[in-house]
Amino acid sequence: MNDLQTNTEMKLSLAEKVKQGLDTLDISYGEEAIEKLVAYMELLAEWNKTHNLTSVDDLEEMLSVHIFDCASIKPYLKGMSLLDVGSGAGLPGMVLAILSPALEVTSVEARNKKAQFQMFAANKLRLKNFTVENVRIEDFKPKEQFSMITSRAYSSLEHFVEGSKQALAPNGRWLAMKGTVPKEELKVLKKLNLKFDTFALKVPELDAQRNLIVICAPK
Repeated sequence: MNDLQTNTEMKLSLAEKVKQGLDTLDISYGEEAIEKLVAYMELLAEWNKTHNLTSVDDLEEMLSVHIFDCASIKPYLKGMSLLDVGSGAGLPGMVLAILSPALEVTSVEARNKKAQFQMFAANKLRLKNFTVENVRIEDFKPKEQFSMITSRAYSSLEHFVEGSKQALAPNGRWLAMKGTVPKEELKVLKKLNLKFDTFALKVPELDAQRNLIVICAPK
């Protein structure tokens, strides 16, 4: 068996595993989305060798820790535009852009090498609905506000909300991905008179607590 055949079979296997995980999450997808998710993982693994974008190097581990974890919040998306704060290597923003071609996704990433990777990957994958802003969220002044703002292990809920509130449209929502439910941080939201809901996420092949905090914009 030559290397080309081995790589082809590995890609097929990886693609099938992506499909299985998305099916478990009950998330719809097309063949193009699967191809782009696999290509994204390969680009991330390649850049990781020299740029240390994420602590996860193994493609199999990326499936659960990155792809399925990010995809798990897709059912909670409502609106046509999403801002991803502190996106790092494009998580969850790039994954959601791949799975939702009609969704306009903007990523704000202050660290240059991670923003550069996102720009490179978006161009390579031809993601027309994904743009990158290499800037701190506090300094980001969008021309149009977003219907949703998301983050994944970015910061405290208070810092996340306060730093990005200028970018959220009226009646918009923040979607904060967390591990365990941050009870102390939720107390701060109550003091700020912000309404929120907590949803437990079940991520395929991931043996860890994952929760989504959905916070409504102040009226």
